Amino acid sequence: MNASYQTDVLKEFCTLMLCGHQENAFQRCKACLENAADEYGGIPDVLYVLSGHAVDPEDPFGNIAYREDQPVRPQYYLISTDAGAPCLEDFFWFIDNIKEACGLAFPVDEERFSDDDCIVEWLAELAGQLEGSYDIVDFDGASEDYHFTIMKKEDSRKAMDLFGQLTADTEGYSCTAFVITKDFEG
Repeated sequence: MNASYQTDVLKEFCTLMLCGHQENAFQRCKACLENAADEYGGIPDVLYVLSGHAVDPEDPFGNIAYREDQPVRPQYYLISTDAGAPCLEDFFWFIDNIKEACGLAFPVDEERFSDDDCIVEWLAELAGQLEGSYDIVDFDGASEDYHFTIMKKEDSRKAMDLFGQLTADTEGYSCTAFVITKDFEG
């Protein structure tokens, strides 16, 4: 893929994921792709930028940048979390942030969730509750984390297509995007 085309796809993907163009976030994502030092082509770094967990480009150890240096408010549009990491209260907080950021309106029957479960079960339950109106989209970007967001169905199809285009030339790992359903098992 030529660099100009990849930049255009990245810009469209970032704009869709962030519910509008945010130049600082786009430029940080572009730098991640241009400076990729591994076989994943910078894709995991792009997803971390979009989730508000960008690595500090000046830190030789690759630590997460301070909150004030993040181009996106953490946990606002896209969630990056590993299996079992958040508590249920945090999971609901993530969902509320996505709803606010993206202007989404849907009820969540919190009684149907259990503290004894983990994010896999919570995502499956939420997917069942959202069935028909919204999709939970996961972007598998070569990390152990779930990188997911909630989108209107028409936006989710476009986001998955753009992600596929963005990652088409990634060598060493096949990045995918998929809709999480009520049958999700992790």
